[in-house]
Amino acid sequence: MSIKIGETQKLRVDRKTDIGYMLTSDKDEVFLHFNESLHQTLNPGDLVDAFLYLDHKGRVAATLKTAYLSVERPAFLDVKDVHPQLGVFLDMGISKDLLLSKDDLPFDKALWPIVGDKVYVSLYVKGKMVAKIANKSDIMLEPETVLKPKDKIECYVYQIGKIGLNLLSLEGHQIFVHESMYQGKHRLGQKEDVTITFISEKGINGSLIEQKEVKLFEDANIILSHLIRYGDLDLDSNSSPEDINQVFDMSKKAFKRALGHLYKERKIDFVDGKTKLVK
Repeated sequence: MSIKIGETQKLRVDRKTDIGYMLTSDKDEVFLHFNESLHQTLNPGDLVDAFLYLDHKGRVAATLKTAYLSVERPAFLDVKDVHPQLGVFLDMGISKDLLLSKDDLPFDKALWPIVGDKVYVSLYVKGKMVAKIANKSDIMLEPETVLKPKDKIECYVYQIGKIGLNLLSLEGHQIFVHESMYQGKHRLGQKEDVTITFISEKGINGSLIEQKEVKLFEDANIILSHLIRYGDLDLDSNSSPEDINQVFDMSKKAFKRALGHLYKERKIDFVDGKTKLVK
């Protein structure tokens, strides 16, 4: 049996050295430092489950610590450190951290994960061990919880797309959030509370906007569409509920909130009791 870097293998203790143990497979020897032995006393002939990795000098080494992922098994890893010139370092459960290179991170550093975020990554070994953001096809998690619309679930951003965010729960739910359903920038690995909005054969859709905010945006779009289509509106925040209801199917409170939102966005102005579109 050949050794496989990035995997846990059953190896036999061959002998003890001054600073550790030599482990063997049928063909190869691997060094296990005392610090990586979980302080166990090992004897020649003992079988151990050892994770094989490349140390800081590129040498194959063994540890009895449990790695959170392997070459064949992607996983969520916590961000431990951020180096703008290199990328982010991830805690993989052993003494060596795993690099997610800047080449595999967004160009905009504001979208990079920060310490404490979680990213779902695959492990690759090509002369060194590196992390890569897992593709949708790489996700091996199988959720047991069945979601339904209006459910809320904690997820992490695992991909930032052109029209939205792909999020993943720790259990394995894959959720798409369209750009219209969130505000501002969201980091890779950022934790989000997602409200499920729609479920179909194609997947699960969600929102990062509270329901009252969703209603606010909907009302604002109705008013904006009316202004674009018909021009000046003979209503403002001082209009009566009856007058507002004749034009829009919304309460005065909702109407005022929507006007306030559009005004802050500098899309409308108020002149002589009328609401005008800012051009």
